Amino acid sequence: MGESTLAYVGQSSGLRGRLSQLCALYGDEMPYNDPHTAAPCLWVMRTAEGAEFEVSVAEFAGDVRERTLAECVVVSQHRAEFGRSPTANFGRMPGGWIKSTGNNAALVKSGRRARGYQDPAVTRSLDHASVLDLDHAPTAPEWAGLPWSPWHPGLIAEPTLGVYRIRRAGEQHLVYIGQGRIGARLVAHAAKSRLEDHRQRAAFTGDLERSWAALPTCTAAQLLEVECDLIASHALLTGSAPEAQFLG
Repeated sequence: MGESTLAYVGQSSGLRGRLSQLCALYGDEMPYNDPHTAAPCLWVMRTAEGAEFEVSVAEFAGDVRERTLAECVVVSQHRAEFGRSPTANFGRMPGGWIKSTGNNAALVKSGRRARGYQDPAVTRSLDHASVLDLDHAPTAPEWAGLPWSPWHPGLIAEPTLGVYRIRRAGEQHLVYIGQGRIGARLVAHAAKSRLEDHRQRAAFTGDLERSWAALPTCTAAQLLEVECDLIASHALLTGSAPEAQFLG
């Protein structure tokens, strides 16, 4: 309570219902990872660190895609200003704690549903330095200061870990920004162009080029942070998200 940095940033079409899902953080046991993914982390902050929470909301008229983009921009600007992500974003937990699993029928049936617990051997991954870039075009070789490859018309087979960007040949706006095992992710996107009813089909059809930046030492949370900063950079510079972003 009263701190300048944030514990969590999220979005919802129903704020009352979404916030009510956080009531579980005031229980005696660590909440499961759903219905609210931030609840386990906030529970630890409250029970082990004595944190008290305040909530601020902003009404937003956009659809889920626009709300998700706004969330991304707010998180990225927070990272740029304070040098850290909101504590519970990107799936993180405080150091020394294992997160609860989800809470669905499949996990219950298989016996894999479990509450989180304290483990002093577990460390919280460091926040990746902000790469928010308001000076360079999203297609530029120096964008965000990352080691981008040249633009390629085809896919790659190497299981390179990092971030990638996709554009229509020669255009300045991007079709998509992603992260993970780059070769596998690009193949998955190409497959969507053959699915008649997929919402991203049109975006991933046509004369596309790909460029990627290998970040082999990044943790999963750090890759998500970099991806978030890149999406926010694109939005703040061009006025929109990449064409297929947040379409699912």
